[in-house]
Amino acid sequence: MISIFADRIDIVLMKKVIFGIIILLLSQYGCFTGIENTGKISEKDVERVKADRQTAEEVFLDSIKPEKFIEWKPGKKFIVSDDNFRLILEPSDSYDASSLSLKGTVVSYIGYKYDTHFDNSEVVIISFSDAKNIYKYNTGKDIAELEKQRPEYVVPFVIDMDYIAEMGKKLVGQTFYIKTPFWYNSSHKKVNGVKFVAVDVVDVAAGDMVYPFHVYFKYKNAVYYVSMSSNVSSIKNTTFDKLFSFSDIRQDYKHITDENWKLITNGRVKLGMTKEECSLSLGKPNNIDRATTHGGLYERWSYDNGAYMIFENGILQKFRR
Repeated sequence: MISIFADRIDIVLMKKVIFGIIILLLSQYGCFTGIENTGKISEKDVERVKADRQTAEEVFLDSIKPEKFIEWKPGKKFIVSDDNFRLILEPSDSYDASSLSLKGTVVSYIGYKYDTHFDNSEVVIISFSDAKNIYKYNTGKDIAELEKQRPEYVVPFVIDMDYIAEMGKKLVGQTFYIKTPFWYNSSHKKVNGVKFVAVDVVDVAAGDMVYPFHVYFKYKNAVYYVSMSSNVSSIKNTTFDKLFSFSDIRQDYKHITDENWKLITNGRVKLGMTKEECSLSLGKPNNIDRATTHGGLYERWSYDNGAYMIFENGILQKFRR
């Protein structure tokens, strides 16, 4: 009897040792030696294959596009999003470019003219005014090249105010369920937001070149905003469909306990959570390493910020935020 009891203890201890070794290997190397390994899954593998039919959120803003450069009319308004605007301006006797501070200034489009290079090629010079000075930007391109360029990139560091206004008409007054916890307050300070809760959009303002829209919303009597990129931007993780949902996401996960759902909305995890719950909380990982042993399937989810989670048979066993 004592011998059988001792054997059982040895088996339990052995399992713990094996699990500890696997955890160590996953944490340090992200792969295995001498264990059946499914290999590393890249970020592209992790991304869900896009469906033939897009979601309602993905196409919601498709009709809103910035006006093409060739269609700009004199008087069209732009807002300067960065003081680096001064660095691209042509020299002038009217101002000292090195001391200009134009961020937040509204400038009006005057028009364009051609300038001839030393090789007799013509480039377009675009002019703006803020009622104090006239600012000229040498595009270094001919008109044909500018017609092919995306409108928001024709002149760096300015944002089309008509583009902002059209976005506001589409979003302001709407109630959405927010999908990101990365919020900012009215002082432009990052705050710890929550996700999968209903918010009311109250304004859309100009952001910067990367994220041209600041979408302001009300939550619990306070106003915050998130930075949003355009649908045609190469920055795909902050488009409308990544930030907002039309429906209450909680209704799709009624099987998740209220306790765990609260953790999810606050971007937190705890041991014992499922892969589904962890994915909802922290998002999809950048890489997944998998290994199969006689004890089951082990996975290590890695994120760009250094965070990782380790699962045994789909249940969270260890993590680092």
